[in-house]
Amino acid sequence: MKGRKIATLDGSVARYTSSKVREAAFNLIGDVKGKRVLDLYAGSGSFSIEAISRGAKEATCVESSGEMAGLLRNNAALLSINKYCQVLCMDVRYAIPFLYGKRSGFDIIFMDPPYEKGYIEETMRLLKAHAVYSRNATILLEYSKREALDPLCREWCTDIATRKYGDTVITILEPAIAT
Repeated sequence: MKGRKIATLDGSVARYTSSKVREAAFNLIGDVKGKRVLDLYAGSGSFSIEAISRGAKEATCVESSGEMAGLLRNNAALLSINKYCQVLCMDVRYAIPFLYGKRSGFDIIFMDPPYEKGYIEETMRLLKAHAVYSRNATILLEYSKREALDPLCREWCTDIATRKYGDTVITILEPAIAT
């Protein structure tokens, strides 16, 4: 789907991942063919759309804003990938236990919460309590350079790589204890 545009919302409703950072993230995680993706704080769905275009089997996108979730559904439909892209319009705090209850196992978890609000720590605690990841999963975090990863991340995850791009930091983690 290279070169295809996805719709975004005007104004300061969201902070979108730049194409440079998204490309760097995919270079770090490598081949996504056949993988199941969980996109937390999905926004317009650009990460999931990119993953599907690179051969991911499916993506589950979690977005709490009804307006953004609707935009994401429209983007998936316009790109004819809606059968591979499930959108959950709900808060991540409820989505992770919900997916755990459905015995979902994802190979790649992408997390791009609003910067500097403490969501990474809270979400990592939820992921530790509700293992929705498969064996050898990859967790990809996008966050502000002004944020530090909570020690909890280091307790149960192995840091694979960290890269900085201006104000944005990308960190790749692997859960030490996978289901």
